[in-house]
Amino acid sequence: MIRIPIEMLAAAGLLIGGIPTAAFAQLEATAARRAACMADAVMLCRSAIPNKARIAACLASKMDQLTPRCRAQFAKR
Repeated sequence: MIRIPIEMLAAAGLLIGGIPTAAFAQLEATAARRAACMADAVMLCRSAIPNKARIAACLASKMDQLTPRCRAQFAKR
């Protein structure tokens, strides 16, 4: 029988338990970004919709035209 030290099991449990929390935080951040930049995307980058990568690139290229709320989301990255 293979014996696994309790410390390794505890560490594995912490890592596995942290995954849903990290995923939820990422979803929350994505929702916040979307809410902050939706109007800017529609107004400034309509041709890039629905491609998320193109929208992000378009918004980044028009940083001086973004609303302060959307610009702040880019500063957080």
